[in-house]
Amino acid sequence: MSDLTEQIKQIILNALPDATVTVTDPLNDGAHLEATVISESFVGTSLVNQHRQVMKSLKDQFAGDLHALKLKTGTPDTSVGNDD
Repeated sequence: MSDLTEQIKQIILNALPDATVTVTDPLNDGAHLEATVISESFVGTSLVNQHRQVMKSLKDQFAGDLHALKLKTGTPDTSVGNDD
């Protein structure tokens, strides 16, 4: 895991301490990342609001090193598909 992917993971975990977070850099370019965030706190929350919660925590990162983030979110009881 690169420094940036680890940093993104920690920022998300700080915002959502109960989450299980995976962050990858599939293009190995340090700018286009993918994240999966599974959190009990998302129960009863729409997918749009789940994404907003995660993206709000990363606002400062988008002003710097991070260019794009493919984001998948869900609850422990939901399946997170590849193209959500």
